[in-house]
Amino acid sequence: MKWLILLIQGVMIAAASGLTVMTWNIHRCVGADEKMDIARVAEFIRNQNPAVVVIQEVDQGTQRSRGVKQADELAKLLGWKVFFGKAIDFQGGEYGQAILSPMQLENPRVIRLSEEGEARIAVVADVMHRGERFTIMGVHLDVGGGERRLREAKVLLGDLAKNKGCIVVAGDWNEEPDQGVGELLRKASFVMQLKKGNVETCPEDQPKLEIDHFWARGCKTMGQAFVLEDSKASDHRAVLCKFAD
Repeated sequence: MKWLILLIQGVMIAAASGLTVMTWNIHRCVGADEKMDIARVAEFIRNQNPAVVVIQEVDQGTQRSRGVKQADELAKLLGWKVFFGKAIDFQGGEYGQAILSPMQLENPRVIRLSEEGEARIAVVADVMHRGERFTIMGVHLDVGGGERRLREAKVLLGDLAKNKGCIVVAGDWNEEPDQGVGELLRKASFVMQLKKGNVETCPEDQPKLEIDHFWARGCKTMGQAFVLEDSKASDHRAVLCKFAD
């Protein structure tokens, strides 16, 4: 019996040893009940136990979010490190994206993708996991038009052209993976990390669109992605991607 317990423990450790990344459009921590509940968002993230999280639609000190700096508050509740990237100034504060992790976030930066209409950005940071450097990037492309998303993606790929290591790009792409941006990413040798089970992520209560997903290039292994259960905390479902060693 002892050898069986040790075997099971070994399998569990091996399964947990890969890097797990989560992407989630948190909709300013406002759920279907129209309540802003940062603690609810933090609890859902904690329960998934990811190593890195990229989040979109984050308010930092805006009037509509009662002056709360949501990225900082989530980091405080989780006990994690955070990097916030501003897309625009909004209602006395800032609005953008963030990366959260219990690990050190190295070389954090913002890539300005577009200043048209509502400006669009990507947030980037490096993490070291079991001796491998992962460049983790969160994106939130334009909701209005495919041509604008293509221009934003071209800026993104231009910035990444010199990066030869493992790059994981995740977020709310505002289009299905087989549309124009997906074709552009494939030509640049990025591979979509396929989802197991349900693939739709939006709207959260009855998802019909697959607009939140992962792409990767230069990593040792493919990732396995999963759309997570209804959190009740946003208007999108989160996606988790596990990269095995």
